Amino acid sequence: MDHDEARGLATAEFISRMGAGKPRGGFRIEDWQVSEPYEDEVRGLNGPQCYLIVDFVPQDEAEARGYFRLSMAVDPDTGAVDMLR
Repeated sequence: MDHDEARGLATAEFISRMGAGKPRGGFRIEDWQVSEPYEDEVRGLNGPQCYLIVDFVPQDEAEARGYFRLSMAVDPDTGAVDMLR
């Protein structure tokens, strides 16, 4: 899986999760800065595995309230996506 495909999968899942339950127009991906995917090891129930990680950081007004980021992990073999906690 290439990095563009991983970024697309992570962005679609992020929009789905963040937009759930919000009124139409309540969530805008344009308010978030999306990183390039990078490889990192994630520890899970099945031990550590290598994933492609995509970070989402709020921009402008949201950033003024304090820095935080949300990260999505993409399995490069299966394309499965999950939010890191």
